[in-house]
Amino acid sequence: MNEMTFRWREASLPDLASVSEIQLAVHQAFPEDDAVLADRIALSPAGCFMLDSKGLSRGYVLSHPWLRGAPPSLNSLLGEIPEAADTWYIHDLALLPEMRGSGAGGGVLPMLADVARTEGFRSMSLVSVNGSRRFWERQGFEVRMDERLVQKLSSYGDDALYMERHLV
Repeated sequence: MNEMTFRWREASLPDLASVSEIQLAVHQAFPEDDAVLADRIALSPAGCFMLDSKGLSRGYVLSHPWLRGAPPSLNSLLGEIPEAADTWYIHDLALLPEMRGSGAGGGVLPMLADVARTEGFRSMSLVSVNGSRRFWERQGFEVRMDERLVQKLSSYGDDALYMERHLV
């Protein structure tokens, strides 16, 4: 059996073209503008990583400090991190289909948890989309929905769920 090799590395603005291409392939139903992706990378470079395999970018993760229970609207510029930020928010983890099942997605979570802890956060949060709930549950995340979030997340798709994980 052919073993897949990959590595996560820090992302930066020159990676924007690859991030844009991957998100268009993975999130066809709700793509985000390049300006939104660049905004996330610029605001929190410590929380952004690229997945490389065989010399090509095959995935990315964008994350940043944010407010618990109040995920940013889809395809919206943040401009700045709120002073009251109290969670490390995973904006997007996107892997090209050939990387799914490789362990890459779960492999980046300890890196993100370390960044969050280093920055002083005791929780991580995200919006699960595209049927990814079970993956996130295996990573220790739990669904934390209320009526307000059901309405807010409607633009993310019918299966969108707000989830949180406490860090120890």
